[in-house]
Amino acid sequence: MKKSVILVLCLLFSCASVHSNEITEDYFDIAANYVIYGQYKQAGEYLDKILEIEPSNYDAAELKNIIGRISNPQAKSYLSTNNKNIKEAFLSKKQGDENRLISALSANQNDFWSCYLLGDFYYYSRNYSEAAQYYKKAVNLKPNYAQSYLGLAQCYAGMKDYQTALSYINKYIPYDKNSDFAYALRAQYNLNLGNIVQAQNDINKAIDIEENISYLLIEAKILYAKGDYETAKEKLSVLSKNVQTSEVYKYLGLCDYSLSNYTNALLNLDKAIILSDEDNSLNAKYNEIKSKLEQQ
Repeated sequence: MKKSVILVLCLLFSCASVHSNEITEDYFDIAANYVIYGQYKQAGEYLDKILEIEPSNYDAAELKNIIGRISNPQAKSYLSTNNKNIKEAFLSKKQGDENRLISALSANQNDFWSCYLLGDFYYYSRNYSEAAQYYKKAVNLKPNYAQSYLGLAQCYAGMKDYQTALSYINKYIPYDKNSDFAYALRAQYNLNLGNIVQAQNDINKAIDIEENISYLLIEAKILYAKGDYETAKEKLSVLSKNVQTSEVYKYLGLCDYSLSNYTNALLNLDKAIILSDEDNSLNAKYNEIKSKLEQQ
């Protein structure tokens, strides 16, 4: 029963996950295959590999979180195999019919699981506003199902409404007080809102529970925001030995810039620019630092 639940979620995630590189997509497929055979430990290992390459890959982090919760022998099954809409959606995904999948889940707007899984589907399609509407329907149908609040928090974060995201993650955490993932998310939301002390407290809680690479990156970003550039740089330098992402090099460059080490700042921002074509601020910062270096 639990295995069938996670498999449905894997299929829904994979049909909408379009922002990963080829390696992480392969790892996600391998993880999903392990789930099919109930090998959750091995699935988790491949999800960890994804997070090493892409520390901010919430798809992998969320699936790992779900596997951890459902594979717990004390956890109760939360999806009935008699739900014809879910069965139809499952079959539609196997046949590659996305429209039919949506139609099957949309057939009964008063069915909690149909609404919740539609929320998941639209969230992983990056259609955050549509996903939020279905998560809200799920909350109305089953107010005590914590994952709906987590979904809403991530939707509003995706829309950069961090205040609303914070309000929903605050509703989720009392249901799962040992969720390192939730504390890390709240740390990120507080950081984006400028609540540095709260962000620091939350990331410390997350790291105390599990020293995940993505959490260490958030910690470094918080230290940068606090103005502790030396410590932030030390932590980022350690991270860069295992994680070569645009965000790591971006913050290394920003720390160097703040410490007036313009040469290293340019080198690190150049790496960040090569690894990302989505951050339009990087080129402007690169040119700003280059101009300062030329004036020396």
